[in-house]
Amino acid sequence: MSISQIKSLLDRYIAGNVTSQEQKLVEQWLEENSQHNTEWQLMNNKDKAIWLLELYHDINDSITNKEAEEGNDSLIDPSLPWYKKFWLPVAAMLIVSIGTGIYYFLLPRHERTVPVSVTVPPLQNDALPGTNKAILTLDNGKTILLDDSQDGVLAKQGGTAVRKQGENLMYNAKGSADKPAPAVFNTLTTPRGGQYKLVLSDGSKVWLNASSSIRYPASFAGDERKVEITGEVYFEISHLTAETSKGKAAKRIPFKVKINTPGRNGAEVEVLGTHFNINAYDDEDAISTTLLEGSIKISPSKPKEKSLEAVIIKPGQQARLNKTGSLQLLKDVNLEETVAWKNGLFMMSSAAIPAVLRQLARWYDVDIVYDNGIPEGRITGDIPRDMNLSEVLKVMELSGVHFKIDNKKIIVNP
Repeated sequence: MSISQIKSLLDRYIAGNVTSQEQKLVEQWLEENSQHNTEWQLMNNKDKAIWLLELYHDINDSITNKEAEEGNDSLIDPSLPWYKKFWLPVAAMLIVSIGTGIYYFLLPRHERTVPVSVTVPPLQNDALPGTNKAILTLDNGKTILLDDSQDGVLAKQGGTAVRKQGENLMYNAKGSADKPAPAVFNTLTTPRGGQYKLVLSDGSKVWLNASSSIRYPASFAGDERKVEITGEVYFEISHLTAETSKGKAAKRIPFKVKINTPGRNGAEVEVLGTHFNINAYDDEDAISTTLLEGSIKISPSKPKEKSLEAVIIKPGQQARLNKTGSLQLLKDVNLEETVAWKNGLFMMSSAAIPAVLRQLARWYDVDIVYDNGIPEGRITGDIPRDMNLSEVLKVMELSGVHFKIDNKKIIVNP
């Protein structure tokens, strides 16, 4: 079997279009690799990414040279360094494809989450990954840099203590149900290159991606809970009920999220379930609300069509609010990919390269410059968010697009 045939087989295998015999062959390669090639397993993610790019170029050169000399039936050149070190099974597991730029890291999903922790100084012509950092704005306008703050109580807001605990911001309400504390609002903002976790006074958990914000009361009072967000935010909402007169069932206190996106109509999400993600960056084509558990109702602020005034979505579905104010419902969404940012990954499934670069710009606090037009390629794979920008771009070059870092800018050359 020629190397071109091998790559064709791998492409069909990942797409699920192989025969049972071909599937058995690929899986045999995987098994042999897991038993014998321990050197690869001992590599960290950064070394794997660098080696992956070298592997790609070696295979590409081998195809060009060997097929020119011997035709399509030529065998893999055993003198190649990647052949000596890991043999074909590793190439099979990496799913290398020159035509589509497909690449995969070999770590199991549960091992891919990497805590973001960077203490080394910035590099020249490179960019470090983002960290846990945010700015807290209190009701009186005072700001607190959370990444510079010590653990403990940072402020008192009404009857609520605002506490930093590790990399979490927590609100511990101590108000009385008979005399609720006056409304006091705080805002948590992450810059480009930052992320943070917030625990609201009702116990609800909120994760903010880079360049995002949430405005919320220090403690909830009344018959609803309401917050406002920008950017990308993941929620895990706690159920909360209000006391009622004797003999009546407890009343559920709804949780609502107002989505603010500069330059376009926003939306409001009413939480009927628990876990969901909202992506509302102003440079994306649509506001995307994806449900993992429970159910939620999303309503455009200024609906264009009465039939789309509100949509209730179920787990695995995504509501997309486009710039005209109309809603589109998508089913069977890849939930793991949607919340990958929260779990320390850039996860892409045939993602357009410009969309990936927008994620990188927010996480590494850089700007994107297209020297010769916007590339049309797509890319599939997982990249840990703790890698330096230069290492991420080396992996992305498998798509056939070339990148250069210059003074906080990514220069893109298709």
